Amino acid sequence: MQKRTVMLVLCRKVMAGFFIEHVNKSGSMEAFGVYKFNEAKNMASVRQPALAVVEIPERPGDAILDALDVCEDIREASPACKIVLICPEQEKISVEACQKAKSRGIIDDYVFYDCSAEYLASKLESLLPPLGAVLPLIDDLLPK
Repeated sequence: MQKRTVMLVLCRKVMAGFFIEHVNKSGSMEAFGVYKFNEAKNMASVRQPALAVVEIPERPGDAILDALDVCEDIREASPACKIVLICPEQEKISVEACQKAKSRGIIDDYVFYDCSAEYLASKLESLLPPLGAVLPLIDDLLPK
């Protein structure tokens, strides 16, 4: 069975490991982790994931802008890749930024930190096209 590749761009290695293990158990997806934002674009270019999950880190500074920059880098490196942000639910600014990013097409969806691994896996599954539909999407991106 062919599996779709999922790239998790998470600063928290323990959380990433937990999600990777759970996503891999789904049977239809194969996940890998990227733990530094500055490595995400290169990994997206090399691995061409079907989906990327990017964390908005809970830290001072421009964490939201940094995460959105990573999303744009991933979109540039792998245009067919669906992108999901993981957002701290208690930060109103982060939630509003996710809503705006989704409405502008920068991301495809977002989830909160407190979502279960099961919910995240089902969200990812819902965003992925059926395996047979992946090739026409790639063909649409190639020059005619």
